[in-house]
Amino acid sequence: MVKDTIFSGESKNIEYKVTLPDKSEKYMKTIVAFANTQGGKLIVGVDDKTHQIVGVENDVLFQLMDGIANAVSDSCVPQIIPDIEPQTVDGKTVVVVSVEAGKNRPYYLKSKGKDNGTYIRVAGTSRLAFPEKIKEYIKLDRDKSTFKSHR
Repeated sequence: MVKDTIFSGESKNIEYKVTLPDKSEKYMKTIVAFANTQGGKLIVGVDDKTHQIVGVENDVLFQLMDGIANAVSDSCVPQIIPDIEPQTVDGKTVVVVSVEAGKNRPYYLKSKGKDNGTYIRVAGTSRLAFPEKIKEYIKLDRDKSTFKSHR
C-alpha cells in the first residue's frame, strides 16, 4: 500500500476512525456518501486528528470486519458491497473499507429514508444531500433505465 497517499489526511475520498463508534449510523453516513460521490476509503485504526496509526487489536480484527460488513448490509439501500481488508502499516493493523462510486444512486440509510438519509461527500466531510441532488440522481438512474430498454 502506498502509505503517503492514504495516510496523508482526510479528504473527499479518505475518512479515518480511531475505533468504530458504538452506533454504526455515524460511519454508515460516510459509506453512503462515498457510494453517492466518487467512492473512497474508510480506514479504522488511524487517529483523524493526528493521522497517527494506532491500529486495531488482532483479537477483535475479524469481529470488527464482520461488524462493518453486517452494518453496511443492514443499513444501506440499495445494497453497497464494500471491500473490507486488514492492512499492516508500521507494524500495526488497520482495517481499510473501500467503497466504489455506486451505479444505483441515490444510496441512503434505510432507517432515515431517501429524503433524510442520502449523504454526499464534500471535501473531508459527509453532508446530507439536498433534495435537488437526490432528484438529479433519480433522474440519472431513470435515464439509464430508459437507455437500456431502447437498446
